[in-house]
Amino acid sequence: MSEIENRKIQHINLAKDPQSQIGKEPFENVKLDYKALPELDLSSVDTSTNLLTQKITQPLIIASMTGGTSHAGKINTNLAIGVEETGIAMGVGSQRIALELEDARNSFKLVRKHAPNAVIFANMGAIQLNYGKSIDDYKAVVEMVEANALYLHLNPLQEAIQPEGDTNFQGLLDKIENLVKEIGVPVFVKEVGHGIDKESISKLVEIGIFAIDVAGANGTSWAWIEAQRRNSPNLSEWFKSFGISTEESLAYACEYKDKIKIVASGGIRSPVHGLKARVLGADYYSAALPFLEPALDSPETVINTIKEWEKGLKTAMFATGRKSW
Repeated sequence: MSEIENRKIQHINLAKDPQSQIGKEPFENVKLDYKALPELDLSSVDTSTNLLTQKITQPLIIASMTGGTSHAGKINTNLAIGVEETGIAMGVGSQRIALELEDARNSFKLVRKHAPNAVIFANMGAIQLNYGKSIDDYKAVVEMVEANALYLHLNPLQEAIQPEGDTNFQGLLDKIENLVKEIGVPVFVKEVGHGIDKESISKLVEIGIFAIDVAGANGTSWAWIEAQRRNSPNLSEWFKSFGISTEESLAYACEYKDKIKIVASGGIRSPVHGLKARVLGADYYSAALPFLEPALDSPETVINTIKEWEKGLKTAMFATGRKSW
């Protein structure tokens, strides 16, 4: 097994550990106004919205998880079947492994095979632009999954702690700008779970990105995961909750709401969290962990979980007097 394949498996196993969770409730100070007299018929509540050129049944994106191993192939297959059946969107895990190992590509190609009509996001780290990957490589990962858009992730804290981390972020913004111009699909820039600051959002908006996914520090801590991989209790403690909260990062992004689309993520564990994000200005919300165990089980479990989230959102909207998203 290659080093990168082993890393992928370690990531999944550590993400399942409850200790990987930062544990801070997102939007804990945001209260939804319950309506005792909502003046609505529950059946008329519409959770659907538009994402890119397609209509999705609820504003939920199953966040990027994994790819490149047989274990990951099962996860991606079950998720793909689930999103195709329920009409939502999903992202694949980082596809760098598929550029380096030809055998890893099938675990990603399975997604479009099982979800021919769904909105699918390709995924690559922006940092690879500083480590030899070309715009053609990024085009290749988009083509690999026949993606509707590209998730370009930023993860400086994770890379700094990761034993094999790539840490030269100097001059990266100009390369991202060139990528945005050349890639041919909308670019969604996301963090991996430690938030995006106001200055970085401003710079990214200026270079023409399509959307920001804030991925705030309220969910899975990739700093903790990488510290576990290097057996460093101190780094685990010092950096587990390091970063910007989902609520704070979302507020920064919403200052540019007239220019970009905004995805709330980072500790989103229920559609109630999603509706709170909407109240604060998000267009969509994204989650990974709530769908990991279902994806390890079966496509039917994924489908049932997604449908439960839709029911939850519809109920929350009804109970707060909202007829449409």
